[in-house]
Amino acid sequence: MAGARVQALSGDDPTVLGRYRLIKRLASGGMGRIYLAVGDARGGGQDAGELVAVKTLLADGEISEVDRRRFAREVKLAQRIDSVHTARVRDADPDAERPWMAIDYIAAPPLSELVRNCGVLPASAVRWVAAGTAEALVTLHREGIVHRDVKPQNVLLPLEGPRVIDFGISHAADLTRTSLTLGTIAFTSPEQARGEASTAASDVYSLGATLFMLATGRPPYAADGDTLRLLARVQRGELDLDGLPKELIPTIRPCLAADPARRPAPAELLARFRQDQAGMPATQSGSRWLPPTWAALIGEYAAQGRELGRAGRIDPDALTMDQRTGKDQRTSAVPPPGPTRMYTAEREAQLRERKRAARERERAAKEHERAERERADKRAARERAEREQRERAEREQRERAEREQRERAAQRARARASSAKPKPHPTPTPTPAPTPTPVTPAKKSSPSASWLLVPVIVLVLLIYRPWETPGAQSTGGTSASGSTYGTNAMRTPTPTPTPTADAVDRAFRYVTSGQCLNVYDDGYGNWSSAVPQPVACDSANAYVYVTRAYSTGGTPDPCPSENGSGTWYHAAKDDMNTTLCLTRQFRKGQCFPADLDGNGNARLLVVWSCNADKVPVAGQSIAQITGYYRAPKSYSGQICPANSGQRYWYWKVDKGKNIICVSQA
Repeated sequence: MAGARVQALSGDDPTVLGRYRLIKRLASGGMGRIYLAVGDARGGGQDAGELVAVKTLLADGEISEVDRRRFAREVKLAQRIDSVHTARVRDADPDAERPWMAIDYIAAPPLSELVRNCGVLPASAVRWVAAGTAEALVTLHREGIVHRDVKPQNVLLPLEGPRVIDFGISHAADLTRTSLTLGTIAFTSPEQARGEASTAASDVYSLGATLFMLATGRPPYAADGDTLRLLARVQRGELDLDGLPKELIPTIRPCLAADPARRPAPAELLARFRQDQAGMPATQSGSRWLPPTWAALIGEYAAQGRELGRAGRIDPDALTMDQRTGKDQRTSAVPPPGPTRMYTAEREAQLRERKRAARERERAAKEHERAERERADKRAARERAEREQRERAEREQRERAEREQRERAAQRARARASSAKPKPHPTPTPTPAPTPTPVTPAKKSSPSASWLLVPVIVLVLLIYRPWETPGAQSTGGTSASGSTYGTNAMRTPTPTPTPTADAVDRAFRYVTSGQCLNVYDDGYGNWSSAVPQPVACDSANAYVYVTRAYSTGGTPDPCPSENGSGTWYHAAKDDMNTTLCLTRQFRKGQCFPADLDGNGNARLLVVWSCNADKVPVAGQSIAQITGYYRAPKSYSGQICPANSGQRYWYWKVDKGKNIICVSQA
């Protein structure tokens, strides 16, 4: 028969603390022990004959004043709490020689043991457990107490509802002290793991991690058996939420926000859980909400508690028949009865059921591991193909650039060679000089008369300029002295350079209608890439479809404006600008930001991480695509497939021909 592990009292254990008689030892730690005890009927207390758990400090040597003050503070804090979802303090004496505190004994298994032995819970049962746990946190935080160690081991589950225990290590909000050893790493908030002060938001994070384990069977982090790596993941808030049922995402995901300010308060969670349970049976009994295997294990713990209670009520000092007849002797007390044996057939059937459940869990774990390996292999193959395609495109682009550079170098070389050749000049046609009037020479010519003809000839040549070709232009300037000078060389006009397209311009011009690109809006009005990269339209990173692509030197025609459509305009260096008209390729599982609770505005061209902790515009949420369907002819009734009570939103796309259905990520 399953139940709590109890031990017999040893020689160094007391038999009585206050008005409680100790009968078993429940647990022992570094600073104290917890005993199972029964209220003394002769003490006249309200808990006479009832089982209680008595916590006390170890008595090896003298108890220090520091330990006494710490224990007294623990008692004082615990006595301030009165909730049906916590263990109530019955009595305490922190000033006794051996300080002690008596609290309710709850004969129920912890959540950790239930998940380990009985599997995970359905969503409705997770909400039922969450409501009771959140109500306990509401009571603690209202009294200024931060639990600091919310985890599956510290939540017991009787059929009446969850009970939060071990908030003796918790403390008032003004008594903050941080120590990772006070909690379990996998259920600790990032700020606690970093050694920062704990707040009520830290308890909310731990509650979210606990609920995640109830729904999936594991903590919300990737597990590789390395404690230091797990601690680093917790500190950075690197979550692994695979396997979380979609109906629990709106409830659990906000609790696991890395920023404490973005986590909901326990009162908000409680209101949400109560709202989710609206319309269901109002019973608070776990027999309505829990699977049969969970209820069976809880019943075994309860049966053990009843047996321990009956054994504890047997008074070892009770008189025997001989004593009542006057004989002065005592006999030993009747030993407590052993646990009731179950009917053999029933026990065998239960064992078979447990073995079957264990096999199912093992098969599910192997199936999950196989699916994880397949997803990892597909992801690696997809990344490898994308990397090869990207490298091929970069190589082709680099080769084109090198080829164009060589062509430009060759053109420049030809231009230089052409300019180095001497250009032929037209031979000037000499203008015939006027025939001078003949002079009859004297019989003896004078030398001075011959020299007089020279300036006359020079003057005639300057006037008629027989060396110039008709139509040629003279270029001239002014000398330093101010006189004008000129040449008869022909002026060659300098050509204006023609702009040429670069590699990016050509990359845009290579895009044609009907192709798909791996670009998307990054959420801040920019495209995710500066250069378009065509990809196969059935690949995972084909985010947009090109409906029209054209280049023009004039004013571009506008692209259609509708849901999920956009324009990518590129201004080229040679003024042949390119316009790409794009429309979003919607796929199930992709996410984008949208105002789900306000005006319904959505950024349909934006591809956003579903696990992101922020959105580009305040007030928006992360919407996850749950389906892509042909638009119905009429919109009466439910449009998108969804579970009962699940919220969904939808948008018309593709000129109203189709719709996308989304839920909040």
